[in-house]
Amino acid sequence: MKAQIDENLPPALARALNELVSVEGHQVVHVTAYAKGTPDVELFERAIADGVQVHITHDHHHRRPVEREAIARLGLTVFVLAKGWNQLSHYEKAARLIEYWPSIVTAIELVKSGAIFRVPVKRNGKLEQITKR
Repeated sequence: MKAQIDENLPPALARALNELVSVEGHQVVHVTAYAKGTPDVELFERAIADGVQVHITHDHHHRRPVEREAIARLGLTVFVLAKGWNQLSHYEKAARLIEYWPSIVTAIELVKSGAIFRVPVKRNGKLEQITKR
């Protein structure tokens, strides 16, 4: 599985996570490596063309109909970091993403692509699938 970390998160987070998950055959890239400053819908299209299946972000794409439609149409699965993640140190963000990685992989395997999930800030929480409002 190939995942991308949005530019609202540090590139070092993508590099660190990539080193850990690559032993399982996964890959994590940072969007600035190929699409810095790109509008979200175009970013999603580029991601799919590049083989990305997962997008991890602080952005609340489920609130914007055009982005939600693009996610579903393209089959990109998005993991939105819940409120509170932005107040964590980069060390704590890395630790929690590592903790949630197995849940992210399981969600990809069990749920139809194009879904959006919220990743809770608390430790040992459960991913919440976000449905249409």
